[in-house]
Amino acid sequence: MNPIRLAILWHQHQPYYRTGNEFRMPWTWLHATKDYLGMAEHFERHPTMRGTINLVPSLVKQIEEYIAGDAHDRVLDLMTKDAETLWSGDQIFMLDNFFIAHRELAIDRSPRYRELYEKAYFAGADRQSRFDIQDYRDLAVQYSLAWTGEIARNREPFKSLVEKDRGYSEEDKRLLARAQMENVRRIIPLHKELAELGQIELTTSPFYHPILPLLIDTECAREAMPNVVLPEHRYRSPEEANEQIQRASEFFKSNFGIEPKGMWPSEGSLSWDAITLIRKNGFEWTATDETVLRNTIGVSPTIAGNITIQQKHAKYFPWRAETAEGEIVLFFRDHSLSDDIGFTYQTWDADDAVQNFVHNILHIRSELVNEYGEDVLHEACISVILDGENCWEYYWNNGFEFLDRFYAALASTPEIRPVTFSEAVACSRRDALPRLTKLTAGSWIEGNFQIWIGHPEDNAAWDALYAAKQTLNEARARNATGVEAAHEELMIAEGSDWCWWYGDEHFSAQQDIFDELYRMHLSEVYRKLSLPVPENLMQPISGRFSNGSPVAKYGAMQRATEGGVPKVA
Repeated sequence: MNPIRLAILWHQHQPYYRTGNEFRMPWTWLHATKDYLGMAEHFERHPTMRGTINLVPSLVKQIEEYIAGDAHDRVLDLMTKDAETLWSGDQIFMLDNFFIAHRELAIDRSPRYRELYEKAYFAGADRQSRFDIQDYRDLAVQYSLAWTGEIARNREPFKSLVEKDRGYSEEDKRLLARAQMENVRRIIPLHKELAELGQIELTTSPFYHPILPLLIDTECAREAMPNVVLPEHRYRSPEEANEQIQRASEFFKSNFGIEPKGMWPSEGSLSWDAITLIRKNGFEWTATDETVLRNTIGVSPTIAGNITIQQKHAKYFPWRAETAEGEIVLFFRDHSLSDDIGFTYQTWDADDAVQNFVHNILHIRSELVNEYGEDVLHEACISVILDGENCWEYYWNNGFEFLDRFYAALASTPEIRPVTFSEAVACSRRDALPRLTKLTAGSWIEGNFQIWIGHPEDNAAWDALYAAKQTLNEARARNATGVEAAHEELMIAEGSDWCWWYGDEHFSAQQDIFDELYRMHLSEVYRKLSLPVPENLMQPISGRFSNGSPVAKYGAMQRATEGGVPKVA
């Protein structure tokens, strides 16, 4: 019996939060202690499981900077600062920030953390005066433990600290900080070890996670959104897109010692020009969402080898695209399967969720075999792609039971063969794969770019980026000093995450900080060139065009389509 190939990719990313010698937001560190090591450790626990982990350079760069200690993070500083020396501003900051965790699944799992939460949130204006020195010690430890991966929580010293629950000493805080740093130091070496064993494939994304098609030409947004209102200035910078890809490849090789074969484009965003640049930089495969494929081929069947593939099955095959730079293979994620993990299974019993997923894979296998014969399994491959960090805080025990049983089931079910994406490419007969001769530009959300362009706030952000790019070009033409440093800031500002928080779609209590960070990076373009910062960068973009109506349905995660089909962003 031939198995169906199943390729799973965990996309792991954080935007670049550092400005100067400070990390303005702690999410790289918190997800490093809770998720990035743990996701690799789950593979380590299941040596017969195969999969792909995508590490974005802006994430790896920050992990390295935390380890080097050449920049500080106020959250991390206050986790270790002696509670006796906290000043009023420190205390207020801790009370504002050290409860940013899932209430039921992170805070309530500790009686002491729940007690501190209730003391802080039901005391009103008196909350600061009601916290004593021991409360702040315990809060620092509890917040760090809440953002600790489940596998780590079950080994020392984390296990004893979890069991102690209260009455922590300053030495306990120092012990925890050392153990957390040891875990963070282990992230990159463990990924390298698993890759060398062939258990996982490591891939990368453009360096600072830009939307490649829009960076190449914002006009491509019209391909999936013909009526979109675009920014005043058309942004066309294929050289910037190429730089983001090239830098990512070089950074990957310098850190992992191998050539990356695959690239997950930021937000699954592709266009024909984008895949051409990806291939130009030596990548053999890339991927996006099934909606992009559907927008491209419509409802017509596709001839592949000796079979005619129906549109509903087209996403279950790798596709070949012959670009001007050579052939590249594309995978199209099944967004129902991907978003079942990202959203639907959060509230399910772990065994029921795993059984449901396996049942769905086996159903797809049967459907393909019944339609095309068993020989089709030599080429067919189901692609499941989603964020590797954001969904687990909504699972019981950070998703430990789900992932543990998930990997065990996939690796032991004879009809399923977990593979890396490069394995899927290598064992397919190229001449039997369907061909693409065009690609409608789009992302893994709704198959378009509505999240990142079209809203007045998004467009204002793009116009500010355009102005900074023009200024940089002029400075480069006159051989001005500071050009390289200014260019680095521009590349950071090209990342997708800033526009993620502009517009009506998403809400975060910290989105004003995202807005400030974006404007700070653009402002640094001018400062590095010794030029005055434009006045418009001194004013917030977020909220500038608000009409006061209730919006912002999502946070850091969003379903790929509306109407009940779950998805992660």
